[in-house]
Amino acid sequence: MDMQHLEFWHWLIFGMLLMALEVFAPAMVLMWFGFGAIVAGVALWLIPSLSLGVQILIFGLVSLISVLGWRKSRFSEANITSDSPDLNNRLHSHIGKAYVLTTAIIGGRGTMRVGDTAWRVQGADMPAGTRVRVTGVDGVMFIVEKSGG
Repeated sequence: MDMQHLEFWHWLIFGMLLMALEVFAPAMVLMWFGFGAIVAGVALWLIPSLSLGVQILIFGLVSLISVLGWRKSRFSEANITSDSPDLNNRLHSHIGKAYVLTTAIIGGRGTMRVGDTAWRVQGADMPAGTRVRVTGVDGVMFIVEKSGG
């Protein structure tokens, strides 16, 4: 077979072979190269006078755009949903709960106990022993306000 003259079905077989090999390669990449080969084959079928260089360019561009598009849509943060978005940030689970200050908040900073751990807090100045409610989290510091009850 002359490499300067590929038939459209060569591209189609190559594309299907790449897609079939995807079963053995878990990265989901060969499938997109297979898609690129099939598009190149269809282009050659529609325009039989395409040069080998143009066929390879079509294969490469379609494959690259397909892989990049798939990765962008697959791994986009906007597509990641969770019923527990704060699962790995346990501090957020304390928002709305009430605790007692172990040290006074002076200059906007103090501490409170949560279980057996002392946590830094920020909020309005209050004496030690004041009951506070967690309203937010700033890094590893609780944001608190005086609790009504």
